[in-house]
Amino acid sequence: MNRLPISPHLRAIRAAIFAAIGVLLSAVGHAEASGHALSLSTLLVAFAATGSVAWALADRQRGILAIGGGLLVMQAALHLWFGVSVVSGSHGASHVSALPGSLAHAGSLAMIAGHVVAAVVCAVWLWCGERALFALLRALYSRILAPLLLVLIHSTVDEAGVGVPVVSERAAVPLRGAALRHVVARRGPPVGVVVV
Repeated sequence: MNRLPISPHLRAIRAAIFAAIGVLLSAVGHAEASGHALSLSTLLVAFAATGSVAWALADRQRGILAIGGGLLVMQAALHLWFGVSVVSGSHGASHVSALPGSLAHAGSLAMIAGHVVAAVVCAVWLWCGERALFALLRALYSRILAPLLLVLIHSTVDEAGVGVPVVSERAAVPLRGAALRHVVARRGPPVGVVVV
């Protein structure tokens, strides 16, 4: 697979999409399972942290295992962050008492299953998008951008001699030989074939 150069803009967009999908799905699932809404500041901190990590890993195309593993780790971190935020943001004693038990209230089996399902769904979705994006970029590069660059370079060289190096007649002779030095000439029919 050819590695395409990834611009900072594309890298930022990919990281933002990864963070937005992961954080929003996790937040909705967490709020539904726990019965507590998450504050905007909690979501912004989660988005910034997730986006920063995604930026660091968005330097190239990633496969399904890397995306899925990253999402599972992200879901676990978001689960803990959302649980701590709900506990610290609430003033009721019942929520505070859940903190020592490794967030027992927020760590129910249904919530953990929800985070795992969110990670798997996001992984497949993002992986398909990642493959489609890079296939599109490769197609655009090989079928449009590269030929266009060749045409532009050729037209720049041809315009009134701009960019054409001045070569004397004596220097041109060795260049012709050098250009053909690695060419293999095969004339005639293949060996062992009788031509009628």
